[in-house]
Order: sequence, then C-alpha cells, then structure tokens
Amino acid sequence: MSKSSRQPPDKSVGPVSEGLALTPLESALFHITECSVKTSSMEEYASQLHLIIKQLMYAENFFVALYRQDQSSMSFIYIADEHNQEAIATTIKNLSEQELRRTITGYMLRTGKVQHLSGECIRNLVAKNIVDSIGHLAYDWLGVPLVFDNQILGGIVVQSYRPDIKYGEKEKGILQFVARQIALVFKSRLSEKVLIDANTALEKRVDERTRDLHRMNAALATEVLERKKSQQIQSALFQITELVSTTESLDDFYAHVHEIIGQVMYAKNEYIAILTEDRKYLEFPYFVDQFDKTPIRRLFNQGEYCKGVTEKVIISGRAHLSPREEEGIAGTGECYSWLGVPLKDKQHVFGVLAIQSYEPDQLYTHDDQNVLLTIGHQVATAILRKKDADSLRAAHELLEKRVRERTSELEDTIERRKVVEQKLAHESLHDALTGLPNRLNLIKNLNRMINQPDKADKKLALLFLDLDRFKVINDSLGHHIGDLFLIEVAKKLQTSLRANDLIARLGGDEFCILMYDIQRDSVALNLCSRILKELKKPIVVAKHSLISSASIGVRLASLGENSAETIMSDADAAMYQAKNQGKNRYCFFDATIKMLVTQRMKMERDLRDAVDNHQLYLVYQPLVNLDSRKIEGFEALVRWHHPVNGLVSPVEFIPVAEETGLIVEIGEAVVEMACQMLSRFKQAPLLADLYINVNVSSVQVLARTLDSVIRKNLQRYLVDPEKLNIEITESILIEDYKAALNFVRELKAMNIKVYLDDFGTGYSSLSYLHKFPFDAIKLDRSFIQVINDSRQNEAIVESIGLLASNLNIHIVAEGIETREQLIKVQHMHYHVAQGFYFAKPLAEHKVEVFVKSFDYDAGEDTILQ
Repeated sequence: MSKSSRQPPDKSVGPVSEGLALTPLESALFHITECSVKTSSMEEYASQLHLIIKQLMYAENFFVALYRQDQSSMSFIYIADEHNQEAIATTIKNLSEQELRRTITGYMLRTGKVQHLSGECIRNLVAKNIVDSIGHLAYDWLGVPLVFDNQILGGIVVQSYRPDIKYGEKEKGILQFVARQIALVFKSRLSEKVLIDANTALEKRVDERTRDLHRMNAALATEVLERKKSQQIQSALFQITELVSTTESLDDFYAHVHEIIGQVMYAKNEYIAILTEDRKYLEFPYFVDQFDKTPIRRLFNQGEYCKGVTEKVIISGRAHLSPREEEGIAGTGECYSWLGVPLKDKQHVFGVLAIQSYEPDQLYTHDDQNVLLTIGHQVATAILRKKDADSLRAAHELLEKRVRERTSELEDTIERRKVVEQKLAHESLHDALTGLPNRLNLIKNLNRMINQPDKADKKLALLFLDLDRFKVINDSLGHHIGDLFLIEVAKKLQTSLRANDLIARLGGDEFCILMYDIQRDSVALNLCSRILKELKKPIVVAKHSLISSASIGVRLASLGENSAETIMSDADAAMYQAKNQGKNRYCFFDATIKMLVTQRMKMERDLRDAVDNHQLYLVYQPLVNLDSRKIEGFEALVRWHHPVNGLVSPVEFIPVAEETGLIVEIGEAVVEMACQMLSRFKQAPLLADLYINVNVSSVQVLARTLDSVIRKNLQRYLVDPEKLNIEITESILIEDYKAALNFVRELKAMNIKVYLDDFGTGYSSLSYLHKFPFDAIKLDRSFIQVINDSRQNEAIVESIGLLASNLNIHIVAEGIETREQLIKVQHMHYHVAQGFYFAKPLAEHKVEVFVKSFDYDAGEDTILQ
C-alpha cells in the first residue's frame, strides 16, 4: 500500500490488557474473537469486522459473502461502498444465482484462491466474459476466501476507487491472516445456526402434531355425530319411499312426510307448494302453520317484481335459507328463519318443500339446508311416483272400459281388415299405373309353370319388351304424358295376346309377356310381329299423337330345364341384342347371344378388376392451333391393357362400363390422372401453357358426383382450372337436359371450359348452341372424312365453321388425316385441328419429346401459301 493510503490505528478500538501491550494485528484478532461472542447475527458480526479491518488497512469499501459449496450458491451478508452502497446492495439482491457466480467475488469463490486484481485485470476479465461488472470499476481489488477444513465458507473483499491507494503483500498477508480467524468463527456460527434450525423445526413438528391430534379428535367426534345424523336421514328417506305404496292418497302422503321430517330437524311449520300442469298457478296441497291458514292458489309470477320467496326457489331452482333480517314478519308472528328447497323432475322445478321457525332459538343452518335438499329430492321422486301410480290405476280402469267398448268394434275392424289385406295382396302383385301383373307376379307364375309335374313336350316363351325412345317422350312432354302413354301401350299389348298369355310391367318402359304351351316357335314369332305392327300406329295422348317402337327379346324354354331368373336374364340379353341391331325388332335368344352375354359378363368382371388394379391409363392426342402452327393442348384418351388379352379397344369396354355404371369410377380415375399430368406440365416450361381435354359420358353426368370429384382433384394437385377442359356429347343433352345444364354451370363456376363433342351427329345440335354456355364445339370426324367427296360436303363443313365464328364459339376439326383435309379446314374458319395427320395418341413419356420436336411443316415445303 502506498504511504498516502496508510491510516493511523484507532487506539480506542485496541485491546486493553493490564500490563500487556499488543500489536495492532493481535489486537484485531482479539476483537474478532470477542465480536463473535457479543454479536447476535452474521450481519452484525460482519459490520464489526469492517470496523476492525479498517484499523489495519484502507477498507472503506468492504464486502462479506457466504458461499454454499455443495449448492454452488452465494449471498452477500454485508456491503460497504463509498459510491452508492444502497444501489449496489439492491442490484446484488436482485441477481440470480448464476449472475452472482459471475461477479468478481463469485469468480474468487469459484477458484478458491486469493485474488488481487488491478483495474486493468478486472477490465480484461470483463472483456473476456469471465465476470460481469457491477457498479464502478475499482483501481485495485483484493479478495480472500474464508476456508475451514478445505471447505470454502465465503470470502471477504476490500477494494479501492482511488488511483493513489493500492494494496500490497502486507495487506494481502493481513487479510489472509484475519480470514483464517474469521473462517473459524463462520464455521462455528454456521454449525450453531444448523443446530438452532434443527431444534426450531423439531419444535414446529411437535406443535403441528399436537394440533393434528386435536383436529383428529374433533373430527372423530364430528364424524360420530354426522353418522348418527346420516342414519336418521337414511331412515327418513327409506320411510318416504315406503309411503308411495302404503298411503292411499297424496294428502296422507304429505302428512306422513311432515312427521318424518320432524324426526330429523325442527319442522313444526311446514308446507308444500306445487305448480299446476300449465305452470300458471301455484297451489298449496299441504300447509301447516302456527299462525297462517292455508293460502288459496295464486298466479305464478315470474317477473322482475316477484317478491315471493317460494316463487324465487322455483325460478332459481336452488334452495333458499332466509334469516329474520332478510324476510321480515310472516303472518301474525315473527318468522325468525325460513328454509325452502325445490322439488324437481328430470327437467323442471315443479314445486317447493318449505319449513319455517317462529322461535328465536330455532334457526336453520346450511347443514339443515343440505339435509332438506336430500329429503326434498326423495320427496319429489316419491310425489312423481305417487302421481304415476294413481294415474296408472286410473288408466287401468279406463283401459278396461275401453277394452269392453272396443271388443265389439274389433269384429267389424277384422272384417274390414280382411278386405284391405286382399286389396294389399292384389296391389303387391300388380303395377299401380297400368293394373298389369308386376315382376313378382310374373316370377311366381313362371316358376309355377316350369315346375309343373306333367312336363312332356311342353314349351313356353318369354318376351322381354323395351320401348324405344320412350325417354324422349317422357323428358320432352313430361312424366304425366309419359304415364298416360304407358297406359295406352299396355292396352295395345293386351289386345295382341292370346287368351292364356300373361303380360306384366316390370317398371319404367319394360314389359314381359309369358306364353304357355307353345307348340311351335312360330307362335312366339307371330306375336312379336303383331306387337311391332300395332306399336307403329299413332297413340293419341292429351292431344299429342305419339308413335313408338319396341325391341323384343324372346327366350324359348322347355318346362323344367331352367329357373325363372335364368329365363328372364336370357330374354333380357336377347332384347339388348335387338337394340344393338337397330331397335324396332325382335331377337331370339340362342347360343350366339349366350356367348355374347358370357363374354360381356367376363368383360364386366375383368373391367372391375382393371379399375381396382389400376390397369387403365391415358394416352394423349395433340390439338394443333392452325394460326400459330403450334400445339396448344391434348385430348386425354383412356386405354386398357388387359394382363392376358393385351390392349382392349375402348369401343369394346366403354359401352360395358356405361351399362354397368363402372364408367363413373373410370371417369373419376381419368380426371385424377389428367390432373396429375397437368401438375407435371407445370414443372416443364415447354408444357406449362398446354391444356388437357377429358371426355365425360352421360352416365357420369347423371351420377351428379363428377363436379365435386373435379373440384377435389384441382385442389389436390394445384391445377389451374383453365388448363382442364371437359368434353360432353349431345346424348346427355337429350337424356336429361336439366342435369346437363346444371353440370355445365358447375364447371363454368370453376372456370373450366366446356366442349360439345361429336357435333353434328345428333338430331338437334344447332338448338343447343344458344342454350348452353359452350366454349368450343368439336366437329365430328365423319364430316372431315367426306369433305373431299363433293362440293356439298365442303359447303356443310364450311357453314358449320362460319356459324361457330359468328357465335364466337371456338371450333375444332376432328379426324384430320391428310394434308388436303388440313388445307381446306384452315380456309373455313377452323382454328384448331386434331387427327392422325399430326400424331396418333401418345404415351405419357413421349408427350414432352413430341412437343419439343413438333414441326407443323414437317416433310412439306409448305402447307398453305
């Protein structure tokens, strides 16, 4: 320490010993020992240490810290700082354990070594993030750990903010010497504190245990009383339950309930209030009071001005306990206490059970409230059961009376029922519209015929008849006209039959004729001819002259050789063959048809497997813009590769799919595959602007689920709706105009373009162009194939192109196969073409290569000059 920092010792503090002179250090040690005895706390002891050490060196800034080495925690028990002692003490108090360990004092305690740091050393430690600075940085800092028996108990620190005062080896030695004595005192104090804390904790546990024993004894006594009370309550509840069967009337029941409640609590005054069934009035079927008479029934007031305590219980559905101060005076005497509980069924409060006291020493408590709530619940249940029992008894008596009255009526009813049953039996076997036998009736008669015991040389014929184009009549003129037309057809068919023939309507426009005991096949043939001839005659229905035809399938059978279901199925198959051959004809079931049916059934099974096993895939035929001479999109075409038979033509499997309904699942798969392809298009810059057209059949539209499937896949594969176009054929417009229009509107709402495919092949294609919001039409390939045959054919193709142009509808020429066809359509207002001239349908992996290498003029010097 520099000379200027030395301070003369305060002789008043030094020890006084008779005849013995002590050095300042010895005097300090003496005082350190003396203070350990005289001070009552560690903080007071640290304060006295400061005074002693100030006599030995410069120690205006002095800190004492305790350290728990086992928990790595520290605390400052004494702080003296000449700059801002209060601010530093507050800061240190708010530091976490981790932050305290990062102080310079914490650094000294963690190292367990004496630390003598200059201002420059402190700044280096702060810069290296070894310690954090708190308050002013000292010019010199000296800290000594308090160590006893190799255990760090804490530390003492002195520091100087003055550049002229620095500590040296002498001060370091004094502080270390003093620290050994202080460590001994700290260890003693800490041991003493542990012992005191242990004794205090023991005394506290003894006191707590004593209090626990008192509480347990009190609780035990309370439990005994509560058990006695509980037994009384249980007995009361049991007695109330018995009253349901032992009392003859509700009046007796209420009186006995009063007696039972009086066994449990003070209940000299009691009443029961019940709401009427309409909940408009409050009645008092039981009322016992020292002063008041039974009140008359009164209006049940639920408004905000309702002041009746009984009404309040009903409205709130909760118990109510009123002391004298709240309820005032009742009747001629003072009501000191009132207690009421609600009587409830499963949903509503229907009444109140109340008791009241006019005695000042009989005041109801919350315990009484809980008991009465329990009793009230049992009383409510008993009242309801009692009412039910009384009602049941009355109902039983009424029922006996009604049984006697109804016995005579039943005899008449039985007779009438027999008539009704006969009518129902007839209706169950006959068609409601035409009055003809129905399918069930036909099957019964057919089974009866083929199972007759005498079967030698007997044949029967079953004619399965389906009207041609009946749906057109039904949809164009309405179902009412369609029904009238079917009635007239049924009459015509009946006039064509033999006397013993049976005609049945299976439903819709399907009829069956059962011919029994056919000697020759020509008999059935002649009947078919008569029916077809008769149906050619006009039928007038509601001023409409209608003509129809029929497709008839004929199944000849020997008795006993087949089941009714097989015969009907074969006749149905023959009818479909007649339709496929051009309609308005008949067809006899034979081996060829059987083979076709077998093949069709096999194809149906294989097609189902193809859908389930993902054997279907798409190929893509390009659509070429004739103005830009570039590919602008592709039409997706479904293909089927059979695992055994190889490639199956769509001409073969699409009709089967439509007849069986599998086209719905196939259509959904096609939409998903097309959306997947469009998603891949987005990843290839060359394909990103191209679209894909998907064909939709009438069966898919009528299923009314395809629009949601399209929307789901557009969202799933993040496809721009304008890149997916839907092609529909004219057949759906004819089959169900409204369904088609709704479907197109749904697509337009999604910003999807709609094409009318195979334009020109229907009966009224032109009439639909202004009714439907089509974006484009595709001229059927049959027009392109004959465009070179005559000038008339050219004129038709050209006029259709001009019509589309005038209507501002995009038009596509399908089936372009030659250069000459391409040249002609481009001169006829056609802007897009499709056909084998450009490319056959491409496999998925060849699309991008084809687009990249596509040359509109490939192999030609020029197509158009």
